[in-house]
Amino acid sequence: MLAEGERVASGRAYLELRQAILRAGLLERAYGYYVWRTGVSFGLLGVALGLSVALPAGLPGGLLASAGLAFGSVQVALIGHDAGHLAVFRSARANWALGALCWSLTLGVGFGYWSDRHNRHHASTNDLAADPDLQWAGLVAYSETAAHLGLAGRRARWLRRYQAILGPLYTLSLAFAFRVEGWSFALRALRGRRRALEVGLLGTSLIGWLLPVLVLGPAWLAIYVLGQVLAGLYLALAIAPNHKGMPIWPNGAAETGAELGFLDRQVRSSRNVRPHPITDFVLGGLNYQIEHHLFPSMPRVHLRRARQITRPFCQEYGLPYTEMGLFASYRLVLAELQRVGRTAAAAEWG
Repeated sequence: MLAEGERVASGRAYLELRQAILRAGLLERAYGYYVWRTGVSFGLLGVALGLSVALPAGLPGGLLASAGLAFGSVQVALIGHDAGHLAVFRSARANWALGALCWSLTLGVGFGYWSDRHNRHHASTNDLAADPDLQWAGLVAYSETAAHLGLAGRRARWLRRYQAILGPLYTLSLAFAFRVEGWSFALRALRGRRRALEVGLLGTSLIGWLLPVLVLGPAWLAIYVLGQVLAGLYLALAIAPNHKGMPIWPNGAAETGAELGFLDRQVRSSRNVRPHPITDFVLGGLNYQIEHHLFPSMPRVHLRRARQITRPFCQEYGLPYTEMGLFASYRLVLAELQRVGRTAAAAEWG
């Protein structure tokens, strides 16, 4: 057995783990599961839209409709997430069509943009120079290195000192930031038919989300905006436990782990949230983050069984398999934000 601090012969070890996963049939498609799960996700979004019309006008009804809109939107996004990883269909084209339906057409966030961003995250997890999920280091830093490489000056010191408070507030704009970046990606990075298709889907989505104004008037805009604010918060709560507070590697810094193999690095940079039927449903399988990063194309429904194979495998090879409760993970992330913020701010003031 290798000691925890030793480097694993990652290629051979990962091949061994993958063979065990294959023998268990966990990379096989799960069409039946995705039929009902996709139906439920779109159904939840449809119910939220129905509530917007059916509930009496006023604050209680508007809040309920907005909350339903946020929950349904993220559930649909999670289906698109799986499609983006080729986890739903065998055909890449079919997966792309489902992803575009969920993200570009339904939610109004460019699927091409999101897929590009998310695949770069998987390829360079917790790499400070290459992981797009760490590119907000100027505002939120999860390590002292990230803080020093971020914004400079008095304003930056203030932002870092209070980032444990400000960080959650930033998430309220997440859904809007994704839309702006999605449009920018479609217009600047895509070409030809791909750009025309993406812009057409995004434009259709925008018109579709404005149509309820004809029935509900300005009240719909308030419901929609609040729904997107809550969706950003929900999405952040779903992804924050996954990598935040885990090791971060500056690009090229071999002594800190940048040269670790795929298996070793993905396990060390990811954190699971302890399984529970409610957690599994609400987080859409993202709570099995270690297994998801090791086998991104695995259907969500198989991740729980994959954990039963991966966890003892990591223990056998001396790899740190990190798993904790959902609220414990939130406390850890906030505590780490606070620690890094105070340390970085004090160092700069000093």
